[in-house]
Amino acid sequence: MRRAKSGSLKKTYSGLPVKTYSVSPADYQLLEEVGYGASATVYRAMYKLDNEIVAVKCLDLDRCNSNLDDIRREAQTMSLIDHPNLIKAFCSFVVEHSLWVVMPFMAQGSCLHLMKTAYPEGFEEPVIGSILKETLKALEYLHNHGHIHRDVKAGNILLDNSGAVKLGDFGVTACMFDKGDRQSSRNTFVGTPCWMAPEVLQPGSGYNFKADIWSFGITALELAHGHAPFSKYPPMKVLYGFAF
Repeated sequence: MRRAKSGSLKKTYSGLPVKTYSVSPADYQLLEEVGYGASATVYRAMYKLDNEIVAVKCLDLDRCNSNLDDIRREAQTMSLIDHPNLIKAFCSFVVEHSLWVVMPFMAQGSCLHLMKTAYPEGFEEPVIGSILKETLKALEYLHNHGHIHRDVKAGNILLDNSGAVKLGDFGVTACMFDKGDRQSSRNTFVGTPCWMAPEVLQPGSGYNFKADIWSFGITALELAHGHAPFSKYPPMKVLYGFAF
């Protein structure tokens, strides 16, 4: 997979050519905030060149805990992935002290948002099955290409107006091929406690692709009940109870 040059066309998972996007901030109009995190804010935005609605993730480089290599990895991962069930970055560029990542706008938001606003007791079984099937396709693609997502949860499963399911937020994605050889395990501690596999919580134990499968199972319970197991407890209590 190669990244297309500006103004050129490249083929997607479906084999169809698609457009590339401008890397000039002047070509985007930020309309409204639709999400935020510790060091990033996501906006609904207008791509002025053809009036397309997109999402722009603005990562504050001064507040970001990750080093530049991690930031580079996230942007690279999102630009290289090519699967209908994964959020793809159209382009990314630096604006003053921020990194802007342009992505598809998922109008229905996350599964977590839908549960909080309309389905507090969780989704019906056929809906859960459909969401999990599409999410599993995304994980299979990531794992086959040497990546661990490391933060699979309802809040990172997004839907658009057509009902398409896409797994997003690659802020903590790890690449298992960073140095050219397939690594057997990772040792960094990242993710969200309620969804994290025991081996991720154990210092120095190492983990691999299977950590995503644990999180996938917890996500299934979350979708069925409207919340993850132990989610009512503070994160540190979850960490203490699981890891020690």
